[in-house]
Amino acid sequence: MIRDEEGRKASFAIGEHDFFVNATISNKITFIGEYVVRFNSKSATNYLPSIERSLVKFNYTNNHSVIVGKVHTPLNYWNDSYHHGRVFFPVIDRPLGFSYFIPLHTLGLQFQGQNLGKLNFGYDVMVGNGISSTDVYHDSVVPSFSASFHIKPRDGMRIGASYYWDNLHDNTPGVHSGHSTASSVPLDQRYEGPVKFRLTSFSFAYFKDNFEILNESGYNVSTTDTTGRANNFYQFVYAGLNVTEKSTPYLLGDYIHVADNDVHAYPAERLKIALGYRYSFDYLLNVKIQLEKEWEFKHAFHQNHPISYGGPFLRIQVAYGF
Repeated sequence: MIRDEEGRKASFAIGEHDFFVNATISNKITFIGEYVVRFNSKSATNYLPSIERSLVKFNYTNNHSVIVGKVHTPLNYWNDSYHHGRVFFPVIDRPLGFSYFIPLHTLGLQFQGQNLGKLNFGYDVMVGNGISSTDVYHDSVVPSFSASFHIKPRDGMRIGASYYWDNLHDNTPGVHSGHSTASSVPLDQRYEGPVKFRLTSFSFAYFKDNFEILNESGYNVSTTDTTGRANNFYQFVYAGLNVTEKSTPYLLGDYIHVADNDVHAYPAERLKIALGYRYSFDYLLNVKIQLEKEWEFKHAFHQNHPISYGGPFLRIQVAYGF
């Protein structure tokens, strides 16, 4: 960590390391494993491994498949396409909505169809362990449910929508959530009762040789017996211009709003804007430079007091694969 005379700081950090295992068991059966080593302050070395995907896929006819195991919940373009591979991200970070609403993983049974008909229709329907579960335990006899549908009407374009349904027995996000209750809320003040969690998501992606556009938006309803219905939403927009095959300047805007009566994610309102540049040496090595600023307009204990969240920050990321 480096600090100047005014207290500003800069640092280097090792990010996630993502390992993939792929196997073709037969003409119709394949296996995919994805394992990540990432920072974790509770570890003696500050890093711990985790299983992000472990699934067997059976293509029973044409492009229709049954999948069993742990997957990235098929809710939007980002989760379907990028997983944990930072080298594939068009920007440095995931959208803010992933830290508040998106259940990143599901362990269960999935039915999938891909590239069907003239519009290249696709579907994913899944039942599995919910947000408050782990990889070996689910706290309810009622599983979570998700359904998503998309079309690819032209080369490089994908339009999709999804719905996620879960009843949390208690308000304890597990390893599948990708998000947690607000760290600013003391443990003894956090709501521990049941939560009805519903999420509707929409995606529009258009990646062509000369430009790139990605829009991710979602509407979340969290309902409890104590605070009633909380209405939340998020919006992420990315636009890049491929001035050459390897060089891409880009813009992004990222916004989330969590209602004042929400006791799952807890009240929040954040906005991030960024101007960035990505240089791709090839598809497995790129450098991203991003100038960004964030605002936090409210959080759990300061709902009515706008707070500048930080920045501008200059961030540089080297992402690689092999």
